[in-house]
Amino acid sequence: MTEQTATHESPAGMCPHYKAAMELLARRWTGLILTALQERPTRFSEISSAVEGVSDRMLSQRLVELEEIGMIERKVDAAQRPVLVEYSSTEMACEFSPVFEALQNWAEKWMPANRD
Repeated sequence: MTEQTATHESPAGMCPHYKAAMELLARRWTGLILTALQERPTRFSEISSAVEGVSDRMLSQRLVELEEIGMIERKVDAAQRPVLVEYSSTEMACEFSPVFEALQNWAEKWMPANRD
């Protein structure tokens, strides 16, 4: 067994946990969806409005994925008419807040507003 295998690091020396986190955030719309959920519990239509360009199908898919890994929570209030469904960040997702803030600061400094 090589030292590389023993430490579970990739050939570039990248931590597998870091790599998994980057792959999660690199999935299209994921970062924007998580950002939209940082403030408060939010309805599907509000998330859809906040994340311009995401289709309802893709948004549904990403919300299911994020719920499955424990980053968001889906709450259904069947007592209301129509039924109220809200999504909120879990503690796991809330810990991304400083990351999103740092990325926002970096983007304001280095990225053009429109990349069309």
